[in-house]
Amino acid sequence: MKSKRGRTEDFRVPLIKEAQSVVADAMRISRDGFLFPSIRKGVISDSTLSKHMREKEVAGVPHGFRSTLRTWLTDNTDIPFEVAEMIIAHQTGSKVVRAYNRSDFLEQRRPHMERWADFLVYGY
Repeated sequence: MKSKRGRTEDFRVPLIKEAQSVVADAMRISRDGFLFPSIRKGVISDSTLSKHMREKEVAGVPHGFRSTLRTWLTDNTDIPFEVAEMIIAHQTGSKVVRAYNRSDFLEQRRPHMERWADFLVYGY
């Protein structure tokens, strides 16, 4: 999710098992409150993943991840619009609607994230 520190609400993510494993491994090197710290100070930069992908000759760029996921959700699931938008950290509805509906659809998002992971790994 894109945001500046202190300018957005917390965003809960239903982590799939593989992601939970990555987080557990990263906890060993976490530093200064950052799960993926920079070599010098703070968090790794947004260009770190791009550089890694180029070095590994991965076709694509990180910028397209959310768009690809959103398109896949539309084409391959019957997910409600609001839930799909929440997966990519978009707000929907007016301020009044959001004030009355404070759900972050965490449990509704979880199975779709598992299906997305299966699609990425196994192609289905």
